[in-house]
Amino acid sequence: MSIKTNYGEKKEGTSRFVIVAPHAAGDDLRTKEISELVSRELNASYVINEKYIKPTNSRASSSPDKVEDFNKLSWSNANREYLWGGKNPEMKEFYSDVGELANDARQHGNGKSVVVYVHGFADNPEKIGIDIGFGARYHGNKLKGTKGDNKHPNAGMCSGVVRAKRADMEELRETLEEKLFDGLKVGIGSKYAAWSRQNGIQYHAGTGNDSFQLEISRLLRKPENIEYTANLIANALKKVYS
Repeated sequence: MSIKTNYGEKKEGTSRFVIVAPHAAGDDLRTKEISELVSRELNASYVINEKYIKPTNSRASSSPDKVEDFNKLSWSNANREYLWGGKNPEMKEFYSDVGELANDARQHGNGKSVVVYVHGFADNPEKIGIDIGFGARYHGNKLKGTKGDNKHPNAGMCSGVVRAKRADMEELRETLEEKLFDGLKVGIGSKYAAWSRQNGIQYHAGTGNDSFQLEISRLLRKPENIEYTANLIANALKKVYS
């Protein structure tokens, strides 16, 4: 049974998966519905923000008390910690719940949970239907992150870490793309690499849990495609993390 919270709702599942929707209050349309359907298929926990919108939302000026980007944390490189003083208390509650459910889900996944953040992005000329962000991006044929010999040339000052096995993410990409309709493609970091420590998936760095985001195109979030998209994602996650 789902539980109402100060930011929206949460639910504890019985599998290793936790599905997170940070922008379901009106920014990334229908990510709430997709998250709930994926959660149901995987018996997963979920955490959904249904209250706070991004500063770029058209309703931001008329509802300033409801403005907070739940995918933009405040990270201090100097102190190596997240800072909550300038954030709404509900955002800290949101991430505390995500972290707690992720730790609880470890018991169902041989000591490791899988936290999947669901986002939306615009249709694009490249016909990328889903973009996987886990802290890396292709440079040539190799996935590179932000550090050492494997640092991507475009990583700049980003300090986020790779949040899942590269081989798993490549299998996820192939599995999703195999079933996509209309010639749509699946990217890895093609649009959003999620390698800033301010990004939500980086909250789980150092936990031993996997975390990554799925950016879903507007076409795949149309009402008539919601069930198809959710089943596609759930089945792919089952395959990769079986």
